[in-house]
Amino acid sequence: MKLQRLKRRNSGSIILEMTPLIDVVFLLLIFFLVATSFEDINSGIKIDLPQSTIREIKAVKELQVDITKGKTIYVKYQEGNERKSIKVTKDSLKRVLADKLEKSQDKTVIISGDKALDYGFIVDIMTISKEAGASELDIDTMLEK
Repeated sequence: MKLQRLKRRNSGSIILEMTPLIDVVFLLLIFFLVATSFEDINSGIKIDLPQSTIREIKAVKELQVDITKGKTIYVKYQEGNERKSIKVTKDSLKRVLADKLEKSQDKTVIISGDKALDYGFIVDIMTISKEAGASELDIDTMLEK
């Protein structure tokens, strides 16, 4: 028994249509843009920063202390390539900052406090930060419009 090969009637070249291919690529691009979650540094913590006409732009470095209107304190720090945030009390702040500053190359602490907080509370946080080993303190403000 002999097998026969099928012959094509049109032995011309195959033309690849680009329009459906481009449509699929754009649909995939839109899907990945919508599905990607963007991490906000201040997500979940509501702080109304005081305004200032002078502002020196500094990137958030390794250690930041955020204080909400209700005097809830969060310490944000860099661990590897990931930013983490932990809730601390005023009593445990010195211990946590000392631990994080010991592992940090940059000994700067950025303090972001709500503008409704009293001056004495912010000074207490600054004192605790210095006692924990911070060499420099920065106060975060919002540029006045």
